[in-house]
Amino acid sequence: MMDLPESIREKVLRDVIDTAPFPIGVYTGDKMKIVLANQSMIKTYGKGPDVIGTNYTEILPELENQQIFDQLREVLHTGKSYEAKNARVDIVVNGKLKPHYFNYNFTPIFGAEGEVYGVMNTAAEVTELNVARQQTIEIEKKLRLAVESSQLGIFEIDIKKGLMRGSKRFTNFFGLEKREFTLNTLVSFIHPEDIALWHNALETLSETADLNCELRVINNKKLQWIRFSGSLSESDDKENTIVGIAQDITVQKENAQELMQLVEQRTLELRRSNDDLKQFGHVISHDLKEPVRKLLLFSNILKEDLDNDKKPRMSQYAHKINKSAARLTEMIDSILNYSSAGSPDLNEVVDLNHIIENIKEDLEIKILEKHAVIEHKKMPLLNGSKILFHQLFYNLIANSLKFSRDNFDSHIKIECSFDSEKLLITITDNGIGISIENSLRIFNVFERLHSKDEYEGTGLGLALCKKIVERHNGKMMYVKPETTGAVFEIILPASILH
Repeated sequence: MMDLPESIREKVLRDVIDTAPFPIGVYTGDKMKIVLANQSMIKTYGKGPDVIGTNYTEILPELENQQIFDQLREVLHTGKSYEAKNARVDIVVNGKLKPHYFNYNFTPIFGAEGEVYGVMNTAAEVTELNVARQQTIEIEKKLRLAVESSQLGIFEIDIKKGLMRGSKRFTNFFGLEKREFTLNTLVSFIHPEDIALWHNALETLSETADLNCELRVINNKKLQWIRFSGSLSESDDKENTIVGIAQDITVQKENAQELMQLVEQRTLELRRSNDDLKQFGHVISHDLKEPVRKLLLFSNILKEDLDNDKKPRMSQYAHKINKSAARLTEMIDSILNYSSAGSPDLNEVVDLNHIIENIKEDLEIKILEKHAVIEHKKMPLLNGSKILFHQLFYNLIANSLKFSRDNFDSHIKIECSFDSEKLLITITDNGIGISIENSLRIFNVFERLHSKDEYEGTGLGLALCKKIVERHNGKMMYVKPETTGAVFEIILPASILH
């Protein structure tokens, strides 16, 4: 290099400086005029290529309040170098102030007389390293918070030495005071039936590099479930070391066991219920539908013969038989659909007027026997199950007819009213009534207030009515009447109105 002419040496030196992979700049005078800046430094300035000859303080005014200029002037005046490590420097790049991190030096340049006439600025940008370090710190902080909030214990296992180290919470799982102990000490706490599982988990580490197992441990005669999760460390200074976390999962295991028992119990109950339902559907479809089919066949033949003979009265009776059989078939089909679907459709449009009229036809003979009058105003359309509402009103009207007073014409009145919150349906009769002490018992399954000799029935009617109302998010109650008879109130949410 010394053998080269001075002009060539200067060019080589400039090329070296200009292509250097780190920023290099030279500033002179109090105004810190830029007399040299390599490509890396020009890129760092972020002010474009035409910066040579301008003042450092003018192209980077954002440094004024960051003590950079004070550091430069101190080097110019004292001749002492200045060094900074991982220093944050905010620079405007493309119109935006952005944080950067640098290791930088300000080195004085001396003249022939020993005076300081300039400062050389060298730097190495470490922004990415600092961002990564901050992210690592943040991740570690979040991890600590997660571990604490999750009540996790942290452990390390030195496989070669057979030693184990753990956090305070980890050692508390076993009632240990020391933070470091042997693997054999840990094994002494493991349930005898789970020791093989622990050894197997350690042996599979060579294949999977992961440790995962759930073990029962016994601490002070108390059984606990501990979940171990870990992996081989990738750190060079922790070769053959397992790092991981442990969690007390006793409560989860107990809850899971209770849930499993409950599921098994409910499954058994559901299986029994389904078996009963299938049997019920089978009986209806085979034992009842066949005679109904025959009834329809012979009533049609009877009706045709009577129409030809012009006997209108007998033809009318045959028509009633035909209509009743058709209604019975419709009811059986509805029950079969209900049993096959498992639950009724609660979003059907229900016409209560139509249902009540059908019930009056079904109970026509009983109504005639009791000289009954069934009075009802125009009822609203509802969203619900047709078959369930039919069952509800059928049971209530049939009950009123059954429990009518001797030597009195039966009178049944159905009323309704509604507002923005609820729909109120009231069924009133003038029958024998129900005493107040029995007003709650009547809704119990198979509860009978009278003997079978007095009144026929199963004791299911009102219990089913209450279930049907509750199925539609309502409630049903018995109300003490002002005089004789019985009064039932059904309260349903206003949202049921169609």
